[in-house]
Order: sequence, then structure tokens, then C-alpha cells
Amino acid sequence: MMEIASLQLFVTVAASGSFSRAATLVGSTQSAVSKRIAELERECGWRLFARTGRGVELTDAGRWLLPRASVLASQVDGLADQLASTFATPRGVVRLALQPSIAWPLVGRLVARARQVLPAVRLQILEGPTGDVATWLREGRADLAVLNARDSRDDATPLFTTTFHLIAAAGDRLTRAATVRFGALRGLPLVAAVSPNGGRILLEEAAQRAGFGLELVAEVNSVNMLKRLVGAGVGYSIASRESVADELAAHVLQASRIVAPSLHEHFALRESTRRPSSPAVRRVAELVVGLCRESARRHSPRAGDTQ
Repeated sequence: MMEIASLQLFVTVAASGSFSRAATLVGSTQSAVSKRIAELERECGWRLFARTGRGVELTDAGRWLLPRASVLASQVDGLADQLASTFATPRGVVRLALQPSIAWPLVGRLVARARQVLPAVRLQILEGPTGDVATWLREGRADLAVLNARDSRDDATPLFTTTFHLIAAAGDRLTRAATVRFGALRGLPLVAAVSPNGGRILLEEAAQRAGFGLELVAEVNSVNMLKRLVGAGVGYSIASRESVADELAAHVLQASRIVAPSLHEHFALRESTRRPSSPAVRRVAELVVGLCRESARRHSPRAGDTQ
């Protein structure tokens, strides 16, 4: 029978890529770690690691086992925190996953607020493409995730809506005006997020309805790289104004809201069903929802304002 301790060690070796580094992390010896992994492989009936000149790499069987072992190991690691948080002040680790384009300033505000009201809770922020965020939540590697509402279940909590803008390098003629018609995207060289991506899907659907395809010159899964490519004049991009706020303020980029039609992306908060909930997770979820609603109130037009 597989032991949890062996699975935890397997996860550590996979993360470190070396028996010796794993031994240092767990306070053991390389020979002891190697022996324990060999015993686990005999119990599994499959080789989990292949030795290389630089350490070890996962085999196909090891890659299959890793996400499942990670969930079990994290659940065991969190039992003490969950027990304490159930009967005392919320404490423990809470893992929040979201995509880079919407991470800031939400994460900054969340960390600051959590330090004030949840001092015993440690936040882990997982940032990645839409597909990765959904996978982390589904496999239990994240407790909470901010996802495109179209990818969310009925029990997801609505958070906010972003409006698509055409982003260009400062000085670009097409984006000088406050708005730009969607049809103007026809033939434009675009730098886009790698699929699958919720915003990318919405953009491609709108282009298909308009009768043209997107002219992609680069696909990247890094918001910083995307912004640098656009700033260098490689092409245009489609993003929310919030995601390029710093570059707009520094006059590196400029943005024009897309109209006719306008494009909006709705986001929601989901909790993992693969990990047991805890007061800490629920309190962090409440903070995320509260911060998003505060932001919406600050940016909503007042009576008498013009759109």
C-alpha cells in the first residue's frame, strides 16, 4: 500500500529534479531518498523517474501520478491548518489562481487587505494562462480561481467585467481617438494571448461574425512580453484598459475602446471541489468579492455623468 509520506517525497523529487536536492529539502540523505522512491516504484509497478546527467526526469507514469499525488500531499499538509482554522482564527495557506491580464491591481489590494484582517493566512498566488488556471482548480492545486464566467459553474460568484480596447504604441494614429470601430481590426497585425484564452475566444468569435480572420503576428502567454512587443511597434493587441494602466500613464502605450460592437469579458470566482473548504478559504473568497465590488463602485458613473 502506498504511504502518504512516499507520495510527498515523490512530489518533492519531481519539483526539485534531483534526489540530492530533494534530500536537502527533507533533511535526509540521497541514498535514503533513492531507496524510498525505488520502494514506491515497486509498489506502483512502474518506473516514475528516469536518470539524466543533470538529475532525474519524470517518466510517462510519473507525469500521470504527479497531479494526483500533489493533491493528496497538499491535503495532508493542510490538515493541521484546516483543523486549527475550523476552531480558531482562520489560518493556513490559501492558493488563488488567475491569469496575468487581470492579476493587477487585484492581487496587490488582496495581499494588503489580507495582511490587515487575516494575519494568520498565507496567500499563494498562481498566475498562468486561462487553461492552466482551470486545470489547477480542477485538480485541486488551487483553492480559488478567477475565471472567465463562460468557463464557470452556476455556483460561481460574479466579480467584474472588463471592456476590450485596441492597444498600440504611443503615437499610433488609429488609437488616438477614444473609440475605434471593431471593423478597423481587419488586417491589423495583432499580438494575442495563446489559446485557450477566454478573451481570445471572444475576439475570434466577433471577428468571425464580422466576416474576417485575425492577422496574428505573435502569440504569447506573458502579459509583460505582450506589452513590450506592442510598445516596440511589432503590432497591436486587444486588452482591458486596466491591464495596461501603468504603460498608459507612462505614455508608452495608448488605448482606444472598441465599439460597434463593444466587447466585454465577464469574470467570476470559483472554489475548488477537489479540496476541502476551510474558514481561511472562505474568508479570502469574501475579500476577493468585496474588493471587486469596491472597485466597481469607485469606477461606476455617478448620476449626471456622461458615458
